[in-house]
Amino acid sequence: MINFLTNQKTDSPWVEELRCTERCMPIYNLSIVKKISKNFPYKSNLLEFGAGIGTLATLFETNAGLKPKCLEIDTNLKRVLVDRGFECYDNIQQIDELFDGVYTSNTLEHIEDDVDALKQIKSVMKPQSNLVVYVPAFMCLYSGWDASVGHYRRYNKKELISKLNDAGFEVNKIIYVDTLGFFASLAARIFGYKKSTALEGERILNFYVGGERILIFYDRFIYRISRFFDLIGFRYVFGKNILAVAKKLP
Repeated sequence: MINFLTNQKTDSPWVEELRCTERCMPIYNLSIVKKISKNFPYKSNLLEFGAGIGTLATLFETNAGLKPKCLEIDTNLKRVLVDRGFECYDNIQQIDELFDGVYTSNTLEHIEDDVDALKQIKSVMKPQSNLVVYVPAFMCLYSGWDASVGHYRRYNKKELISKLNDAGFEVNKIIYVDTLGFFASLAARIFGYKKSTALEGERILNFYVGGERILIFYDRFIYRISRFFDLIGFRYVFGKNILAVAKKLP
């Protein structure tokens, strides 16, 4: 497969999509890391569940002084993580230690039995440690884009709290994130998701050609405004994502 921006061959479309998001949205990604990291003790031994190419893990290392261990089942993504110097597991069963905390970003929605996944995460956590979950919000925003990237669902607060409770966690904090992102996702839902491929099933040209400029504009301008709306109280009403902090129960 060819990267249409560099003409270089790549192993997986997911790698390039994640690299594009990492490259174009540094403000957004760093903001998420700051929201997550404040919920863990200094110098914690952390696990990122569903680490992708290590975008958040790298920011944890460079900005929070923490180098998480990673769990990633996709072999192409794991290869990138290992190349970046992260210790990476293929599955929970490989882990033989307990962590001071676990975080997971935009992963649970890809898992059909998400409660079972939460129970597995709990099994590698120390007593009373925190789990931070970041997921897409509101099924009313579910669009063709969600389906194309393998999302089983988007969440609401009540559902996420219930599932965390069922898995053995107590939710201490739950808020929405990215107020204006709600409207961007709503527009995608209303007007539809137009997919244009150069190699069928492999490359979304709209994402790589025009999409980079859109992501950069959103990161530098729209998301800055969105964070302001979050801070003045809209995070309790709606947003594109949900962030939940839950403590492992005995």
